[in-house]
Amino acid sequence: MSTTLSIIILCEVLFTLFIVWGFMHEELFVSFEDKIIFAVLKKIRKRKAHNEMLRREKLNAKVIYTPVRPAAKKTTSNDSAA
Repeated sequence: MSTTLSIIILCEVLFTLFIVWGFMHEELFVSFEDKIIFAVLKKIRKRKAHNEMLRREKLNAKVIYTPVRPAAKKTTSNDSAA
């Protein structure tokens, strides 16, 4: 028997035992699933927030131009034709 085949058989047996345990202890299994789902969702949200922060920092680093309002023209009394 090869090593690969024995590992596959072991995984199948463990998977079957896990399913049987899940049927016997359904409440624990559901709470375990919920913990995993919430941990994954928390990780996804955290990664999205981190990526958004990096994107904003990159955009802020690119911005070097700040517009300046042009000064208003001053008219003097000498310029007017009378």
